[in-house]
Amino acid sequence: MGKKVSFRLYLLLSPVLLNPVVLLAGNLPGKLVVSQAEAERLFLQNNLLLIAEHYNVDKAEAEIVQARLLENPVLSLEQNIYNRLNKKYFDVGAQGEAIVSIEQVINLAGQRGKAVKVAGLNKEVVSRQFEDVVRTLAGELRQRFISVFFLQKSLGVYDREVASLEHLLTVMAGQQARGNISLMERTRLEAFLLNLRSERMQLQNDLADGLGELCLLMGVPSGTNIETELPNETLDRIASQPVMLDRLESSLNQRPDLKASESQVLRSEANLKLQRSLAAPSFSLGGTFDRQGNFIDNYFGLTASVSIPIFNRNQGNIRSARFDIRQSNTQKEFLRNQAQTELQAAYIRFQNSLRLYRETPGGLEEDFDRLIAEVEKNFTNRNISVLEFVDYYESYKESALRLYDLKHAVLAAADELRTVAGTAIWTY
Repeated sequence: MGKKVSFRLYLLLSPVLLNPVVLLAGNLPGKLVVSQAEAERLFLQNNLLLIAEHYNVDKAEAEIVQARLLENPVLSLEQNIYNRLNKKYFDVGAQGEAIVSIEQVINLAGQRGKAVKVAGLNKEVVSRQFEDVVRTLAGELRQRFISVFFLQKSLGVYDREVASLEHLLTVMAGQQARGNISLMERTRLEAFLLNLRSERMQLQNDLADGLGELCLLMGVPSGTNIETELPNETLDRIASQPVMLDRLESSLNQRPDLKASESQVLRSEANLKLQRSLAAPSFSLGGTFDRQGNFIDNYFGLTASVSIPIFNRNQGNIRSARFDIRQSNTQKEFLRNQAQTELQAAYIRFQNSLRLYRETPGGLEEDFDRLIAEVEKNFTNRNISVLEFVDYYESYKESALRLYDLKHAVLAAADELRTVAGTAIWTY
């Protein structure tokens, strides 16, 4: 319900606030620096798929209004074309024949009230389905945000190594001219640099794809230079907070898709009652005025009609409604089993990734930075060979990337668990 209210508030904001370009004003030109919370805010505010999906709720509300309306009365007019007594066509005078009648259908067996109830339950189903779209798309947004964050971190590793090697090769060019550096050493470093640039290009392509999807989810202009921010203490906060599976299972009852399935059962049951009421005879009440065609002039009469349910007693729709109840109950049971299976699998993945993260020494990333600085210094002072230098650089790169992969796995698994459970387990 909170997400729904938040979404409505965003729709009421002024067009200026809804313009993503305005949001760039607080950052560098062309750059949008966002935290995960800010990304979710932009998602709720600008995502076009979310806005389109919300129209289903508006349509369901309109159906309730329609169900409350009474049937329109039917007004009929009959006019004689030719009056043989006075030889006049379309005689509308006192001697002409004309019949005016009006008829109103009166619903029996509480048909209108039952139709309103079905429409109300349908709105409840549609609202829950909208909330589930918010849940799944928000989960996709967070997963994409985490992926982009660590792609940018990994790209930073390549940028540092490439920049360092480019500077080193510039220095070596002068040393080679003096005969202090062999051609073989320089060629080996140039080949290593080419390989790094190739790997970096692939990473840049992956990042471009991820940023494109993130822009689409956030509803900001494509090509926006997004820089993601994630606090360093996020992982520690997740690792330090115990998560119990039984508590998560109890929160499944709040998942919008499961609530929608419960509302679908209620809607099906209400529809069965409606279809049974439609089997009742239809009743109409009205009045008629006949100027010259009855046993007296200016005849006024009261009319009443009722259908006789001999052949059509709405049997097919009633039977269909019964099957709809069975189908809704079956789908409800399946969705609950599916949710429990998803939760258990997500919980296992989270625990496995978290266990590996806890086994990783703390401060490893800072140690890598110090070690690579020492490697560069020792190679410049000719304390290590070019092969040792390349090996150290390659080891640094692989270790840093593996560390980022591990952190990515923990955050992705934690967010998947949050999405599957349908509740905010952590706030970050």
